[in-house]
Amino acid sequence: MTRRIVLLVVLTASLAACGGGGSSPPPVSCKPAGTHLSITAKNNLFDETCLAAPANHASEITLRNEDDGVVHNIQVFTGDGSSVFKGALVTGVTTVTYHLPSLRPGTYTFHCDVHPDTMKGTFVVK
Repeated sequence: MTRRIVLLVVLTASLAACGGGGSSPPPVSCKPAGTHLSITAKNNLFDETCLAAPANHASEITLRNEDDGVVHNIQVFTGDGSSVFKGALVTGVTTVTYHLPSLRPGTYTFHCDVHPDTMKGTFVVK
């Protein structure tokens, strides 16, 4: 009987620590946020891994490519991998401003097409 009580206590504590099993994760929030965003590419990395913009409003991302002679861009994807925006490739050192369309609320991802494994992040629209 004591073993059952201990097992029940451990199981209950484990479920509580995991959020109860069926609950949805908390919403992601990040900075910078707004309709005028900026991000820097340097050493084949972005200085930001999370950007946020308001839903149903056009926004812009200014990319500062500080990698001399290296090509970068930003592409934004839905959760299923569909592209909703693809910025032109630019060779650094340069700055470009991309104009994104109005997006529905949700959590998107972004990456550099040339360096998708190291230059990526989350794009929150709410």
